[in-house]
Amino acid sequence: MKINSVILATKKGSKEALALSRKVKTWLEEKEILVRLPEEFSEDFKPEPGKPFPDLIIVLGGDGTILSRARSLLDLEIPFLGLNLGQVGFMAEISPDSWSSQLTEIIAGNMMISKRIVLNFELTRGQKIVDKGCAINEVVINRGELARLITVQLDLPGGVRQEIRADGIIFSTPTGSTAYSVSAGGPLVHPEIEVIIITPICPFLHDFKSLVLPSSDTILAGVDQSESESFLTVDGQLGFKLRPGDMIRISRHVRDFKVLCTPAQNFISKLVAKRFLKRR
Repeated sequence: MKINSVILATKKGSKEALALSRKVKTWLEEKEILVRLPEEFSEDFKPEPGKPFPDLIIVLGGDGTILSRARSLLDLEIPFLGLNLGQVGFMAEISPDSWSSQLTEIIAGNMMISKRIVLNFELTRGQKIVDKGCAINEVVINRGELARLITVQLDLPGGVRQEIRADGIIFSTPTGSTAYSVSAGGPLVHPEIEVIIITPICPFLHDFKSLVLPSSDTILAGVDQSESESFLTVDGQLGFKLRPGDMIRISRHVRDFKVLCTPAQNFISKLVAKRFLKRR
């Protein structure tokens, strides 16, 4: 993979990210790589004559910035590379302390592309789809401000219905398995495995365990008619207030989330670095 053109996306409102983005932009342009901004692109974007189509999206920020940029630019079908300026940085591959040497290795071809599934969600009210979109990490149905349980009805493959009383339920991608899902007791799943993870949040008097299904499956989740307040959240960033009787359809999105990786940054080494695993 040869890199001729890059989209450089920066965390909004961050002086640190803006200052570093200027250095990265100058460095890339010295390597004769065209640098462009996310605002130049939209859903109906068409390649311009004489300008190469972007080969890579470099995101300066934390995991939250990568998630929001990934959802907005997913349709370009080009890989993302995170330069970590956040607290966790699980999704980022390069460091603010050694970015130039790491980018030099990447430009030289010392890299690989990791393809991860994305979730598609449709929120139906009556016979009408009132919201839809995609999630890189997870889609969550959770309770409102009051500390009371909600009842979620799950229609699983094979005609199996489960009614779960809990604080909520998480539908996660393998990429998101290291986020909210693992905190709620879900499994750690390699990000390239094509599955959907369903994890209840503090279930009450119910033995429903975290469940891993093929990504080809479709799951329906319904909010009980008696519920007064519950919410649908996407990647912890977008929120939708639900009404009694609302239905949410969860399935695999048509696009994959592509991440540029370096050989040294494999999944297990990241789990060790972020203390999910301990060396003995």
